[in-house]
Amino acid sequence: MKTKTVFFSTLIAFFLMGATANAQLRFGLRGEVGLNTPSFTKEALEVENLNGFKLGPTAEFTLPLVNLGIEGSLLYSNDRMNVKEVTQGIEKVVQKVSNHYLDVPVNVKYKFGLLLPVKIFVAGGPYARFLVSSDDFTYEALKGQVETKSFEAGINVGLGAEVLNRLAVGINYGIKMTDNYSVDKPEWTDAFNGKKGTWSLTAAVYL
Repeated sequence: MKTKTVFFSTLIAFFLMGATANAQLRFGLRGEVGLNTPSFTKEALEVENLNGFKLGPTAEFTLPLVNLGIEGSLLYSNDRMNVKEVTQGIEKVVQKVSNHYLDVPVNVKYKFGLLLPVKIFVAGGPYARFLVSSDDFTYEALKGQVETKSFEAGINVGLGAEVLNRLAVGINYGIKMTDNYSVDKPEWTDAFNGKKGTWSLTAAVYL
């Protein structure tokens, strides 16, 4: 029994050593574009979330023997939205607001269907966002009532395809776990902090 335990332990150790020895670390550039424009309305205030974009370096560490890896990125992100005032049934655009973030997504990625030159992958993991700068609200009703929070966190889930080990294109679904804004008026909370998930198209080019 002891001999079998030593044998299997040694076998697993050699397998892990072999996987690590064949591990691949590569770097690239990743971009992301929002696909949806969800809109939230509450009484006389409407907040329309516009499509944002992200861009920045990415790194991927993969164990080819198990087709499993980890991908991390540092992305500049620009989110935009319109705040509208509803007056007697007529919508009037009051202000456009842009928020600038540094996004840090970290995903576990599994590749399968290795029929070269195309590989299919699934990915998922947490992300964090750190506010760099934000436009001030000039609309009088919002001054002092709404403030952009400095940190956001959530979960990403994605699916895509990789071509020739260089270009990876996929679709991503992000779920917020925190609020974007600190809102004093309870009736405006849903308008600014709707927890609906967001879809985006992602692309990465590896060196």
